[in-house]
Amino acid sequence: METIELQPMPTQQWLPTIEREYFQEYLPAGGCAIKFVVANEETASAVGVGVTGLAHRFGMLTAHADAGQTRLHMLQDLFFALARWLPWEKLAQSYIEGLFNRNGYPWPNPGKTLTQTDLASHFGTAPNLLARSRDQWLSQDLWNDALMAQDFRAAMMQLCLARLEPDADRPVEESAILRWLYGEKIPAAALRQYDIGARIGRTNARSMLMSLCHWVRKVGKPGLLLTLDLRPALRTRTNNDGPVRYTSASVMDLYEVLRELVDDIEHLPGLFVLVLADQALISGEPKRTLDRYKALEMRIWPDVRPGDRQNPVAPLVLVHG
Repeated sequence: METIELQPMPTQQWLPTIEREYFQEYLPAGGCAIKFVVANEETASAVGVGVTGLAHRFGMLTAHADAGQTRLHMLQDLFFALARWLPWEKLAQSYIEGLFNRNGYPWPNPGKTLTQTDLASHFGTAPNLLARSRDQWLSQDLWNDALMAQDFRAAMMQLCLARLEPDADRPVEESAILRWLYGEKIPAAALRQYDIGARIGRTNARSMLMSLCHWVRKVGKPGLLLTLDLRPALRTRTNNDGPVRYTSASVMDLYEVLRELVDDIEHLPGLFVLVLADQALISGEPKRTLDRYKALEMRIWPDVRPGDRQNPVAPLVLVHG
């Protein structure tokens, strides 16, 4: 691999550029970006804190996954780790409130669940008529949304109904849906009663991630920040004391997952992936470096540079404190 001879870019120069070019307009408009930051441990932490602060300031959701704790070379495990960071009940509540508001029924108590009977009483509408309208709105706006996978739509439908029937058996169903999203084992028969056809695995994790990005924006959030710490995966087994260990082959699988994310950016609206690495990505253990997986290297390597400086919006940048 060619060595990057350029001086690392100051963090305080890179962060404002990222804010201006991505967080202000590009991500809220539905764009997606994946950035690889190579830095020492102290600087990587500062970059992670800085980008997380940007996400919070612009109203985005945030999630973090560490290669030493999560098998990042398995996309379904990455999705499960991401799912555990998200406030699914609050997102469903936000969506339901927006759905009622858009249809001329302002939600009377924002942030709180209400039974169908209470809602009907508040709006002066017969409960069965309001329930019929509700089902029609959900069908048109959620169930028929082809941008999300059918199983994901079914799951979100159950979470939304749980917000509208808090006194029924919905909390039980809500718990089952969350366990499914977290990757816990649910009997196939139990999934079918919620109109979910399969567990989340390698074959459908990609469509689940795409669906999640669309759902986040559908509930009114501008996007999602996902921070991935690759550094434990770049170390040899003797230097990695985390519960998840990586062989050189599994590191290549990890690069494949990242390559797939890069290629799918047009289908991941509002997603900003921050990949943190150190020099081991470029010049570490030979069987684990980026040049061992050319498909990813060719997509992110900074070949085009402004003179002797780094391009701050390049997919891969070297940063210092």
